[in-house]
Amino acid sequence: MHQFSLPSRSFGVAARSLFHARPNVAAALQASLLAGTALLLVLGFIGVVAYDESPWRLLRAIAAVLRGPDILDDPDEFDFAIVATGLALFYAVATLYGAALSFLLGDSSPRYAIAIGAAYGFALYSALFHGLASAYPWLSAYRTVDTLVACVLYGALLARAYCVFRHE
Repeated sequence: MHQFSLPSRSFGVAARSLFHARPNVAAALQASLLAGTALLLVLGFIGVVAYDESPWRLLRAIAAVLRGPDILDDPDEFDFAIVATGLALFYAVATLYGAALSFLLGDSSPRYAIAIGAAYGFALYSALFHGLASAYPWLSAYRTVDTLVACVLYGALLARAYCVFRHE
């Protein structure tokens, strides 16, 4: 008579693998600040150079989500309160996006993380400039190919930076 034995796994192994998949909060914050700053600079540069816009237009559009569309009337004027509101909202949302991506990435390798991040950037572009534009119509002005490319690169940079900061 043959006896069969099944290999057993303890819950300790499963718990350890879940522990390793937990996101690194410090790495997510660092990656969010780095990638968010890069995105803000790229979008601002594109706006100024390619579209001859005021450097404050993007921050006014972001701040208008909280303060209303009235602040969009004079896009060339610098207003510290509006710029500060735009920056605060931008970095708050960028931090949330970085935290969400860190949950999606888990403990994935950097090679796959960049592809996941690029897809994530595309999803963010779609949600922000197509989904939210119904509630905030001034965001539809950013439905351009350069904004799409910037968002995809943002997602890839965010994922890569998270992987780098996670392993430090």
